[in-house]
Amino acid sequence: MIEGLSAEVHVPDELLLAGYFVTAPERLAGSGMPRSERLLTASECLSDRLPQSDCWFGTAHEALAACLLFQVTAEARLYALLVPSEHVGGFVADIRAAGLDEPVLLAHLDGGGVGEAAREVAEDGHERGWEVLGYDHGLLHSWLCNDLYDDAVLSLGVGVNEHGLLPDRDTAQRVAAWANARDDTKPVTWFPGALIEWGAPIESRPGPATTENTPSASEPWWRRVLQLWPPTKRP
Repeated sequence: MIEGLSAEVHVPDELLLAGYFVTAPERLAGSGMPRSERLLTASECLSDRLPQSDCWFGTAHEALAACLLFQVTAEARLYALLVPSEHVGGFVADIRAAGLDEPVLLAHLDGGGVGEAAREVAEDGHERGWEVLGYDHGLLHSWLCNDLYDDAVLSLGVGVNEHGLLPDRDTAQRVAAWANARDDTKPVTWFPGALIEWGAPIESRPGPATTENTPSASEPWWRRVLQLWPPTKRP
């Protein structure tokens, strides 16, 4: 069913869904960067989105349906980006200031019904960590691609997990506030965001989904998403 996140993921009311995206995590290594064999990021600077155009999606169904039309690598996964409500204003303002169309992001963060958005993501998702992001000229940038990692380790004593992500919301908010106080980064409003991952590989072979009304419990999560959308509202 598609009634909400698994019990493992705590989604407070003030945490809003920005959108869904699909990407293949990549190895990260280099000067001023943490070492990660499987970097997870919402930034378009450090990872390639799939499909290459229209990389933000309003629902898990739309993202998975788009992938059915393309050859997607076995490493690709579905993600959701969640943003604390108090940081949404700066994010939206930067999108509008860029003069570029981001209908998915604006629909969730600056449209109607945003208060329920985070609770409507698909089941079986797992919170992998937090990162600090900023929007500039049509791209979502990560603090890691702004040479901030080494300074943050020295100044704030922070560290990242095996995915290259900060461990919790408080740490990400401290890094965002620290980055916003600097004058040597991209001219963005830095904000914290949580990444939710669905760990199973994504189906990408062309062809219709099965049409049975009641999916088997053994079916992959992405096929249940395609069959059961839209979700039944809870009473």
